[in-house]
Amino acid sequence: MRFAFGLGLILLTTISSASGETRSSRDEKKIAKPYGVFSSKVTPKSATHPLCKGLLLRTSWSKLEPQQGRYDFSDIDRQIEMTTRGNRNAESLAFSLAISAGLGGSAQGPNYPAWLIDEGVETMPIQFRGKEGLVPKMWDPRFQKRLKELADAVSQKFANDNRLQLVYVPQATANGVEGHFNGTSYAALTRSGLTADVWVGAVKQAAMAFADAFDTCAIAVEVHEVLGSPEIPMRILTELNRDPRYGDQIGAGMWWISGGTRYQPALVRALKNYPGDIYGQIIGNSSQPYRFGDKSGDFTTVYRQAIDLEVRYLEAWNFEFDFNTQNQNIENFNKYAHEKYAMGIANPRTPSFVKPKVTTQGFRRLRQRPQR
Repeated sequence: MRFAFGLGLILLTTISSASGETRSSRDEKKIAKPYGVFSSKVTPKSATHPLCKGLLLRTSWSKLEPQQGRYDFSDIDRQIEMTTRGNRNAESLAFSLAISAGLGGSAQGPNYPAWLIDEGVETMPIQFRGKEGLVPKMWDPRFQKRLKELADAVSQKFANDNRLQLVYVPQATANGVEGHFNGTSYAALTRSGLTADVWVGAVKQAAMAFADAFDTCAIAVEVHEVLGSPEIPMRILTELNRDPRYGDQIGAGMWWISGGTRYQPALVRALKNYPGDIYGQIIGNSSQPYRFGDKSGDFTTVYRQAIDLEVRYLEAWNFEFDFNTQNQNIENFNKYAHEKYAMGIANPRTPSFVKPKVTTQGFRRLRQRPQR
């Protein structure tokens, strides 16, 4: 259990749910909270892999609502259908859902629907992966109103499907899920009106809209430093965690688990002391050794960091399931997560993790092999 902590000027005095105090009526609804290793993308092999605990459904707001008020769930349906095709264990799989509402870097254009701009939602320029584009100002009341309507509509889609256990909050950011504007100068962001208070208020409002709509699911806000500050994302998480209306329903998303600490080190330290749940995604796949362990190439540092940060849920790239590169490590992490988060064992034995025997050259061959 993490404890209250201080970061900069912020006093984080979160009350732990272990205190015996009733946080809110939502605790009594038995909010579904996933654990173990999920695939970050739906593929036929990841969907049928015996060690895969669940699958992340990825889509964009522009696909779900191409016209205001007219919803198209075919992209989600296609992914769910893929999980059930010839899969004897389909009913036991859990789902997570990530809807992008940002620039996205897609050749098809932004991940938010164009009609938002036609309605007069204000935009601001950002850069992402070397390209310039516009994103809605997340604090625009019209944006927030339409985002809430989206949350309500999508929740109805899953109203009778208890396989959905986690929903990420869409953010009007670079890729639309992660809470960052990497590539855009702080000066440009502040000229557009982005301040700490403005951003905290906007993300909190969106998170509460999704928590209200999906009131029996876990909700995650993916966090990065904003304007170079770890205090801004931690303020979002802490204020939501302290809100008695939501209890422990809303947690942190960390889509950059690498086993290293050189990237956003202050935020890594803050998340270690964060009292809420953390839902993680590995920053890359195991054929990219330069991305792990501060470039040590040791992929197993990912699992150890996840345990150190008390990450209950870890999304691996579908590569690991498609090519069986991490089976023993995934099995060990799943067992650990089951003991800690399903059985309630406070300090289960930390498993060992082993480097895969496949060489970098072997990984290249795997990546070049056509998938059936």
